[in-house]
Amino acid sequence: MQDELWMRNWSDAQPRFSADIDRGLASLAGAIARLRRRRDDRTANLRARIGIG
Repeated sequence: MQDELWMRNWSDAQPRFSADIDRGLASLAGAIARLRRRRDDRTANLRARIGIG
């Protein structure tokens, strides 16, 4: 009986759980992209300053 209740609860909550996971992964990917963009900008600026870029 407990397994059946767990499965019903999982089935009801699974779309919301999946949406939360998707939103969290998208947020994480966005943060990583912003960090990489900053790093790439610093590298480009440094290369331009020292004359190799």
